[in-house]
Amino acid sequence: MKSIVKPQFMEYARYYEQYLDVVPAELKVLKALKEQAKNLVSLYKAQSEEQLRFAYAEGKWNMKDILMHLIDVERVFVYRAMRFARKDKSPLPFFDENDFAKNAQANNIPLPRLLKEYQSVRAATLAFFNNLQAKQLKETGIAGQASMSVRACVWIIYAHELHHLNIINERY
Repeated sequence: MKSIVKPQFMEYARYYEQYLDVVPAELKVLKALKEQAKNLVSLYKAQSEEQLRFAYAEGKWNMKDILMHLIDVERVFVYRAMRFARKDKSPLPFFDENDFAKNAQANNIPLPRLLKEYQSVRAATLAFFNNLQAKQLKETGIAGQASMSVRACVWIIYAHELHHLNIINERY
């Protein structure tokens, strides 16, 4: 798998620092995404339906909601990366992850189907980023009123999922 250098702070909105600051610069992000997917699938398969539907506090997502959220966010960031890599300079809007989660109805989807969707999205992510050239990875665009590079998108996908896995390990 190709190596994608960690983005500089000016390649993404300040909001994403909370995710990216904990990821070492020497990480091989595509290899890490592949490994992360294996670990997530194993983690979810080990849970009962009751555990998957547990939310640690009122108004918080359960594990199925989190999985669907990860799928949705990954799709959004790959779409952003594709638009930027293709030099589309149209500003992309903000998306509300809470509205996405509420309307996804994750609890109505059996876990095997959710995991299959997750694995399909991750495979598509890896294929897309493996096929980009170095110059394309440095392209930028506007997402949610902030500049973002293509390579920032893949690093954010990894770091965002890491964030949620840490929450699952701490609270579920």
